[in-house]
Amino acid sequence: MLFVTAAPTNQSWGSDTGAGATVRLASADNTVDTVISEVIVRKAYARLGYQVEVTRYPAERALRLADSGRADGDVQRIDGLGKQYPNLIQLYPPINYFEANAFAANLDIHIDDWNSLRPHRIGLIRGIKFAELNTQGMDRELVGDYPALFRMLRNKRFDVALSPRLNGIYQLKRLNISGIKTIEPPIARFDLYHYVHRRLVNLAPNLEAVFRDMHDSGELIGIRQRVVAELLVRAKAGLPLCDEDYACFDSPGQRGGGVHAAP
Repeated sequence: MLFVTAAPTNQSWGSDTGAGATVRLASADNTVDTVISEVIVRKAYARLGYQVEVTRYPAERALRLADSGRADGDVQRIDGLGKQYPNLIQLYPPINYFEANAFAANLDIHIDDWNSLRPHRIGLIRGIKFAELNTQGMDRELVGDYPALFRMLRNKRFDVALSPRLNGIYQLKRLNISGIKTIEPPIARFDLYHYVHRRLVNLAPNLEAVFRDMHDSGELIGIRQRVVAELLVRAKAGLPLCDEDYACFDSPGQRGGGVHAAP
């Protein structure tokens, strides 16, 4: 069962991490890429007898909460963040991936690599590490969420916006914004890993075994394909994410969990 909540203002997190307990995970908000991994991790933890509660926060805050132990981990992040957040354990194999793309209103802009962004004013999300780390020293503006990012791009507050490809396409469809191009090919591809707080170190090997089984069986890619297709259909139709029970992302005959809004 998966519970998704809005971020409380002063919640102190802590878990009984024995089987049957609820594992509380932080996740970056306003990005649909995390939905794929939320579906994946709930299935993985369920196989070990755990429930999962996901709370969404601004991206940087989510990492800090996970590192501080106020959350039991972060749903998905890029490789190597344990160096900056030493209390987080990176689990293998990767459970998801995204392609990093630039988006622009000026159809004449061409981006080939990170360095080709340098002449442009760049918009990106605060706390989204792939964008922050690869644009250091460039002319950039950090924004709080993706809908604002793409509205600001439409209004020419900057020349290009950086986003995972799926999330950018989803936001443009959902917000009904036209005249923005996805600059192809992607600048880079990033594998995404599940991170847990070090207090869950004894659970980590079992989780990794489940993720390996899901990878080897093709289940990870199957979940991704199913979720991506459903997300884009719902964005075009103006339908909500379907993250209240996740049922629309399950294969036929399966159902998701429920949602508890924060008090």
